[in-house]
Amino acid sequence: MLSEIPWLAAWNIRPAILTSHGGNTLIQDFGVPGKFAKFVAFDNPALVDTHEALADQKQSHAYHSDLLRKLGVLAVWSYFAADAKDIFAAPDGPEVQHGLLPLSSTYQQLYELPRASPPPLDTSSQDKFDASARVLLADIPEAERKELYCGPSCNLSQGNALAMLIASHLQSINRGKKVKGLIYTHFGSEEGTAVFRSSLEQPVTPAVAKWMRRFANYVYDFDGSIGVDRRIWSPPANTWVRYQVMHSGIASHLAVDGSAISITPWTDPVTQTTWPDMRAGTRDLHGLTVYVPDPEHASVKIGGKETQSFTRNPPDETGKTSITLVDDHAPTPIIGQVALKDRASIEAISGQFTDASASDPYISLGTETSGDATVVIKPWRLELWNTSHLQLAVRKRCSGNDAESCLGSRLKIELLMEDGGTVSIREDQPAGEHVSSSAWSVPRLKKLDTWVSHTLDVAQLIWPKFVDESDDWRRPPLPIGKVKEVRVSLTNAPAGTTLDVQNFKALRPSGNGQAADGTKLIAGRVTLDGSMPVPGAQVRAATGSGHIVSTATDQDGYYFFPGQPNGQIVGIRAQLGSRQCFPRQGRRIEIGKDEAELDIELGQSLQLARPASGNASLAEQACEAAPGLVAQER
Repeated sequence: MLSEIPWLAAWNIRPAILTSHGGNTLIQDFGVPGKFAKFVAFDNPALVDTHEALADQKQSHAYHSDLLRKLGVLAVWSYFAADAKDIFAAPDGPEVQHGLLPLSSTYQQLYELPRASPPPLDTSSQDKFDASARVLLADIPEAERKELYCGPSCNLSQGNALAMLIASHLQSINRGKKVKGLIYTHFGSEEGTAVFRSSLEQPVTPAVAKWMRRFANYVYDFDGSIGVDRRIWSPPANTWVRYQVMHSGIASHLAVDGSAISITPWTDPVTQTTWPDMRAGTRDLHGLTVYVPDPEHASVKIGGKETQSFTRNPPDETGKTSITLVDDHAPTPIIGQVALKDRASIEAISGQFTDASASDPYISLGTETSGDATVVIKPWRLELWNTSHLQLAVRKRCSGNDAESCLGSRLKIELLMEDGGTVSIREDQPAGEHVSSSAWSVPRLKKLDTWVSHTLDVAQLIWPKFVDESDDWRRPPLPIGKVKEVRVSLTNAPAGTTLDVQNFKALRPSGNGQAADGTKLIAGRVTLDGSMPVPGAQVRAATGSGHIVSTATDQDGYYFFPGQPNGQIVGIRAQLGSRQCFPRQGRRIEIGKDEAELDIELGQSLQLARPASGNASLAEQACEAAPGLVAQER
């Protein structure tokens, strides 16, 4: 632990949860004094070994909970808890039907985080499992209950048991119960069952795949059958523990004046940390929903600082409107402060396009005589993972006198994903109109020359027609995966109408901790061809202010720049001969989160790369001649 902590801190790997379990001696685990386990040797029954959990015992050589707290850990799972409810909690128990079960604390400045307890099914044999499942999972058809059995040694933490855990949760939801819990599993970790062996193409059993698809439908309501009362919110585990800590203290630090919300940071009594951490944006408030009478005009201030990172929600089952805070501390820019020409190829199909600049950090698309304008942006490398929301700000300007016609134009932004799907944002989409893509409808702009921000929930997309064919299941398009194209268009507009777009980014909840100074990690791998590493390559990171840091890749081609200021724009180059190459993400990169995959391919040949163009390959786009070395090589 002592040797690992500096590396974890430098790489900003700061988990909020420690899954304290396992090991040959159990000394690294958490447990209360006086509780232990005795193990009898398989080959010698007379040999008995006593195992204790010592992570929080200050007098022990294995004490290290202070290091975990310093790293940012907030909660642990006990191996030997003071109370069984601190290890397992019923996800549909009576205590969660009208509130959220408060976290307890046994260890200094750390919470206990229980996981969801499974139904007490008898897994000793298929027949006994079927008999117990007939009672405990009575709402599930018999054939599907049989599929849930995964062997006598398949307990709740094993990957193949995930289907059973999800099935029991969904049964409770379908019975009208509130369900709140944390599912823990070694996802896809087993080889399989007697009739199934995992592979890269099929990493989980058919039963797990089936129930994960059903779970996804409860999150997104692809087929429209779930409804408001049965929808699931499924945040990452780190975000879930932060939500529970926030939930326990927010009430006395939240003020609502009409539709204006103000949150004052406080010190959590257990962890002695500040909530929310102002250095981490809205991370610690993700999922907080507040009822307001007018969500369209709602505002949110945190510690006196205004944020736009919240959704504006229609009436829920209570009939009330609300807003929900969204984690914005791990953004992926789609259209940001860096000019698109430095990270994508651009083709203006019609109208006039103006790229972002230092003075005007937004793109502009203007109509000419045609009344329509479209620009196609093809990112060199843009990957969106675990996206929960898209966020952007738009405005319209009008050079003519017909303001009403300018405002009557329609904007549309489309993400064409590599998997073939399309996700679109459409202005004033008529209700019930058929769409061929997954789409959001945003209200028509009502004022010229005024920026309007939108934070759009992926789970609230309007889905195209979805048919669940079990043998050929394919989800509707999501903003997840590689983005092939971004299309921005303005239609039905008089000549002289201009659409501006800024701060267009993908957001994902990330409960990862924050460095004390708010800095981020920049890292990647330098290879010749995407796989063969280049050890000892010189890599430089330069900012617009002229500050340059440099390093050399290790034996596996990896480079690291820890402790980089958040919000800066950097240019990263790796050099080999007269060729210097940059990450596929772009010549310049906006640092808003930890970036650990800024990989650089130098190419097999040392020939100078051709200038980037619409026909240039990706490798050519990512390399350029090093100034001062071209003449020398010639």
